[in-house]
Amino acid sequence: MKPVFFLLAILFCSGSYAQKKVNLSDKNVELTADGAEFGLTKAPDGTYSFSYLNSMGKGTDPRKIQFRNKKEAEGFISKIGKAFSAKDGESCLLVYPRYKIRLLTQMGVIFMIVNETGQTQSTFRITRDNYSQVNVL
Repeated sequence: MKPVFFLLAILFCSGSYAQKKVNLSDKNVELTADGAEFGLTKAPDGTYSFSYLNSMGKGTDPRKIQFRNKKEAEGFISKIGKAFSAKDGESCLLVYPRYKIRLLTQMGVIFMIVNETGQTQSTFRITRDNYSQVNVL
């Protein structure tokens, strides 16, 4: 019962408006959201990073999920999209070498719960607006 209350508290206490920042002279494309702090970047070596602000941390607790290539990053973004069409309370577990990511659908919002090797558990709230901004690969 406590996790449901915690998730509902996060849902009602946070909100954001997505914005897209693109620097055409740079090879990296970064997406940010006012108040939600997330981003998807491509490094020159072909790796991708999904950065977000941990909702469970006090103050600022930035985190990153590293993907080896575009295919892995696209798969992650695709799973988030599929989670929006899932029933409330359904979850999907994604397992990567350093990460276990659970996508929980709740009231039209996806809660991303990340267990990273050597780090404390983190969460991030993904709305449809956030998803439409990130889904640019």
